[in-house]
Amino acid sequence: MCKRLARHTGGNATLLLALGMPAFIGGAGFAVDTAQWYMWKRELQFAVDQAALAGAWARTQSATRANYSARALQEFNANISTVADITVATPTVTLSSYAGGSNNSVSVSAAVRDTLPFSSFLTGKGTTVTASAQAAFTAGTSFTSCLLALDEDESGAVTIGGTSVLKAKCGIAALSTSESSILVNGTPDIDAGWVLSRGGIDDWFNLHTDDEVHDYLEGLFDPYANVSPPNPVESQTARSYYCVKGTTTTRADRSKKTTVTYTYWKGATWQTATTQVTGVRNSNKDYTTTSTESYVIVDNTTVAGTTYTTTTTWTQTNNGSGNNTVWEKMETVVATTLSNLSKTSTADLASAQPGTYTGGIKVSCATTFAPGVYIIDGGGVEVSGQYAVVGSGVMFVLKNGAYIKINGGSNINLTAIQASELVARGVSQTDANALAGMLVFEDRSSTGTSRSLINGDAYTVLNGTIYLPNSAMDFTGTATVTSQCLMIAANTITITGTANMSTFCPPGMTEDTIVAREVSKVKLVV
Repeated sequence: MCKRLARHTGGNATLLLALGMPAFIGGAGFAVDTAQWYMWKRELQFAVDQAALAGAWARTQSATRANYSARALQEFNANISTVADITVATPTVTLSSYAGGSNNSVSVSAAVRDTLPFSSFLTGKGTTVTASAQAAFTAGTSFTSCLLALDEDESGAVTIGGTSVLKAKCGIAALSTSESSILVNGTPDIDAGWVLSRGGIDDWFNLHTDDEVHDYLEGLFDPYANVSPPNPVESQTARSYYCVKGTTTTRADRSKKTTVTYTYWKGATWQTATTQVTGVRNSNKDYTTTSTESYVIVDNTTVAGTTYTTTTTWTQTNNGSGNNTVWEKMETVVATTLSNLSKTSTADLASAQPGTYTGGIKVSCATTFAPGVYIIDGGGVEVSGQYAVVGSGVMFVLKNGAYIKINGGSNINLTAIQASELVARGVSQTDANALAGMLVFEDRSSTGTSRSLINGDAYTVLNGTIYLPNSAMDFTGTATVTSQCLMIAANTITITGTANMSTFCPPGMTEDTIVAREVSKVKLVV
């Protein structure tokens, strides 16, 4: 029977199936559990990825920087809630360092632990699945600048040469995308704080300074691109610049001595009285007086010394008749002495008023600019150093190729108009805020020029912003400030010679005009 049974082939398949069924059922169960584990892993990884990104973005914003952990947990819970019937421990959220930085990334790790029917049957315990993620972040940064070149493709948009000194740490920037947008020639002394450009920056800064160098920087812009120059009603009045001639005053110490002498003469008339009579002379009537005055105004042609004036008065007496009539002669002699002469002169003066100046303003005497907006229609504003020039609360608007040229000298002190002064002249609050602190504004429709120049000295005080979107600015001298920083934003900027920009900002103040915003960046790194 056994032999026959051994030779019998019927029912083999059933036998093999029966013998293989445990392995088949086990494989199917293990496959189901493995798929579940992968699903846990996938969902958990997605949740920690999103949590790390959320925490990193929170760290880039000042308002949420301290709450990055809560923001990460919120995002984690929102994503993990889509997976039901699993137990997830509270994830760990920490700051970590990445690529040599310090606490510049957010790390999130989490674990899922649960039991599955087949695997727990074999092992007698549940399974733990873990996932972690790390997101690095770079917070967005805003930059200001005292020098901003606006040309978008010029090589050497900012050129610094000679032995110039730039020690004001308020930034240099250029919108040019040229590989050589900011160039250095000569042997300048520069400590700008930071140097920004859409293009390349001379490697000189890396070799000779510790300034922050940000080349090929995105986010640079013209802060006044959407601002238009004001034209208040008072500025539409046609004006002419002229000087009022000064005066000269001469003063002296003046003394007077007056001597009166009486004599008597005989004749039919006083004209014919030629014979002196000595017997009737009344000497008691003779007298002398003196007087002294100090610092009296005299004629400008007067010279020091003594002058004499004599007057004579004839009076008939009651003595004699006919040819023997006696006449009294009173002779008065005044001796005037001038000494200690001094001359005082007032300078030629100009009192400029807001309005439209066709052909420009060429300062030719001591000048005071009244507060307001000055429209310069052609020509330029030429301020010579030999004259004192002052003006507070002023703005010069350049049109039709007008330029600004300032040469240093005895006393130049110009302070820009402020928002409240513009509002008082009918400018909207929004526009006034945008234009506040603007000293010179070139109209964008104006023809650009290369004639704008600042060649100041220690007595040149300029408070405000000079904005020349179409024109070049050469800076070859010195300018100081007293109440606000000086900002120059021009098509191109050249600083040469012995220019000194050590005092572009008053102590304790900074230039607050933002010229670049670097966007925040976040990326998963693990």
